[in-house]
Amino acid sequence: MKVIKISFITLFLLFVVVLSMGGGHGTYLLAKIIYPLTMIIAILTKSGIGIFSSIIAIIQIPVYSLVILKKPKWKLLLFGIHIILVIICLNLPTKLYT
Repeated sequence: MKVIKISFITLFLLFVVVLSMGGGHGTYLLAKIIYPLTMIIAILTKSGIGIFSSIIAIIQIPVYSLVILKKPKWKLLLFGIHIILVIICLNLPTKLYT
């Protein structure tokens, strides 16, 4: 049952983020908040959101869930790392993803 929930959450978040991006005509703010590592890679490589970044986005939520389920004490550490990545991502200078 947990696998179904995690899969649903992953697909739902991907759908919401892609919808908010609007095919490049929307905002990338949600993508930067929910998937900061993916957006950092896309910004630093300057080649857009490619296959590698997409794979990271798809596996991020299941990996977070796995860490939280197997190591509950790491929850705050994971949250802290995510927040630091969001701050870095939001402060990287870019013209592509504003």
